[in-house]
Amino acid sequence: MKRSVVTSISIISIITMVFGGNVFPEGSPQAGIRKLSKDINNCSLSKEENDGSYQENFSIDFSDYFEGSVKRWLASKGFCFNGGIRDNRIIELSANKQALSVRTKQPGRVFIFNNSVDLKEFSKVKIEWGIIQYPKDASYEKNINNEALMVYIFFGNVKLPSGCFLVPDSPYFIGLFLSKEDQINKPYTGRYFKEGGRFVCLGNPEPRDTVISEFDLNRAFRLYFNDAVPPISGISLEVDTSSSKDEGKAEAFIKRIEFLGR
Repeated sequence: MKRSVVTSISIISIITMVFGGNVFPEGSPQAGIRKLSKDINNCSLSKEENDGSYQENFSIDFSDYFEGSVKRWLASKGFCFNGGIRDNRIIELSANKQALSVRTKQPGRVFIFNNSVDLKEFSKVKIEWGIIQYPKDASYEKNINNEALMVYIFFGNVKLPSGCFLVPDSPYFIGLFLSKEDQINKPYTGRYFKEGGRFVCLGNPEPRDTVISEFDLNRAFRLYFNDAVPPISGISLEVDTSSSKDEGKAEAFIKRIEFLGR
């Protein structure tokens, strides 16, 4: 499935910059966009037939790791990496037959993205995941917009203003995360993308608990943005401890993301 270069760079540019709305990353954003755009051509995901219905469920399984490079395993699922993922001093990726785990060793912001998705028929998303260690003091209620793991879902290709001339415009997106204390199902806004972006806490699980979060994307999109729901055009896994205390340490795991058909 092919994507236009403009659309690819648009999604990559926003996820390599200030999504949570805290600070700009080091280095040139434009240089980062050019570097990352080389890696996106082979991104792809698999589809699963829904049981006996006319709908298709679209799923990404993170519990089928066997051996070898974790990054290569993720790449086989269509995921590409920004520069921070290559720095083992910031983040550590590991996997087993149960889940993909991400652990930060110091303050940082890292994305694992897939913009090859083109999903027109969907209703909800279901995520099986959990937190091992929350970032210290992270809370959208307190404007410390950090999280051990967030799943971004991008909608359509029409770009909306970021609210800052230094930050590229973006398609609509909803970011889903787990938090120690934030309000569940409350749509938070960040520093940027107030018109086209929302961040939603799906639960407050205890550390090491596995939870299954189900979220109605269609209903939420219409409620948040008062617009027709476009196709899903990309997803990203993100870890952000850039403003957290305790040396920015955090850890989370994810087993599965499934988009349920209409």
